[in-house]
Amino acid sequence: MLIEFDQTTMANMTAALEHVCNQLPADKDSHETRKQIADGIVACAKNGCRTLEDFRTAGLEVLAEINHSPRFNWFGLRRQPRAE
Repeated sequence: MLIEFDQTTMANMTAALEHVCNQLPADKDSHETRKQIADGIVACAKNGCRTLEDFRTAGLEVLAEINHSPRFNWFGLRRQPRAE
């Protein structure tokens, strides 16, 4: 539930979400994609981050994952993402 965040935090989260969603490629702009980005921003806030820059960074990291094309090995099978 988002009621745990103050007005400034909510405003920063909203601005970050708008900033990141404005960078979505048209072919990947969907409700599900926007929800993934929002979930990343909320997770960032739940970890104690509160600045606009923190939220933008979290959202852009999700966007980078979304834009990352799937990798295929020479058998044509999709590779699993590397654990970091």
